[in-house]
Amino acid sequence: MSALVAARRRKLQKSGASSGKLNLVSLMDIFTILVFFLMINSSDVEVLQSSADLKLPDSTSEQRPDEQTVITVTDDSIVVMGRKVADVDALLGSGDIAISGLAEELRYQSKRKGEAPADGRKITIMGDKEIPYWLLKKIMLTCTTEDYARISLAVNRLSGDAPTGGASS
Repeated sequence: MSALVAARRRKLQKSGASSGKLNLVSLMDIFTILVFFLMINSSDVEVLQSSADLKLPDSTSEQRPDEQTVITVTDDSIVVMGRKVADVDALLGSGDIAISGLAEELRYQSKRKGEAPADGRKITIMGDKEIPYWLLKKIMLTCTTEDYARISLAVNRLSGDAPTGGASS
């Protein structure tokens, strides 16, 4: 068997064929695709993490919000920066004006960020467009009591051609 292998090697050496070539074409293709992907996805858009069951309201505003603390409100929970702070069902029967779990988390976030500006801290509420008004009101009240006075609501930005409101006939 070894004589057969030795004969094949001699034949390959005589014909000039090399057994150890490295094909870099496919590697270059992968890196080219990776570069284009990174170029396309490194745009100037701020992305807020959102869940699939959250439908944001629409807006035609040109002004972009700054990066800040984000409260996510779903049908069943309130989440601040990825940490669940309250259940909506538990708040329904509660007679409390403010949401205690939310207040505690906002205090924690305040300590991490240091001294508050004179006009209050910035916060964004990202909630489904169908959340009840009483819940939104409680969240906003809790934010203002914890010195988060500059409240923004996350919305889907529509093109500038959409109507901005008013009566229709």
